[in-house]
Amino acid sequence: MKFKCNVYRCSKKADTYLYLDAGMDKNDLPDGLIRLLGDLSQFLNLDLDESSTLAQVEARDVITALDDQGYFLQMPPAELLKLQIPGSGFVQ
Repeated sequence: MKFKCNVYRCSKKADTYLYLDAGMDKNDLPDGLIRLLGDLSQFLNLDLDESSTLAQVEARDVITALDDQGYFLQMPPAELLKLQIPGSGFVQ
């Protein structure tokens, strides 16, 4: 089964991406999540299935989250978080 989704860059969090079910509007996201991520700029549309290859995450994890809650939040890898300057907005 293929899942259509839109991928957004998050203005407040570097290297953080939001995968949103194509049938869902970003205004339907929880208010706390929107405040945390800042402005969302769409940059990619995807048709995902379990055999899809993504750079940072497993496609099945994204598909499961899209199916369960309508979105998937991709945070930077732990190694990148360790390199962030304190106070830059990342939880350390």
